[in-house]
Amino acid sequence: MLAALEVTSGIGAVIAFLLLALLFLFWIVSLYLLVTDAIGIGAKVLWFVFLTCLAPIAIPLYFLVRARRGGQTAAAG
Repeated sequence: MLAALEVTSGIGAVIAFLLLALLFLFWIVSLYLLVTDAIGIGAKVLWFVFLTCLAPIAIPLYFLVRARRGGQTAAAG
């Protein structure tokens, strides 16, 4: 097995910490964008719960949905 990738080793702990820090940064950015997004309050509450409970899944999904929604409004306008 690859001993260097174990979380209990020094390099594994550093990699795990960097990944967690990156996920936290993306989470903060997505929450900020959610607050400033032009969607209804009900949708904001649902997205907030989703982003809080299932962050690893919800963060990329939110960015994809937001980009798709933004592209449609730009094409329609």
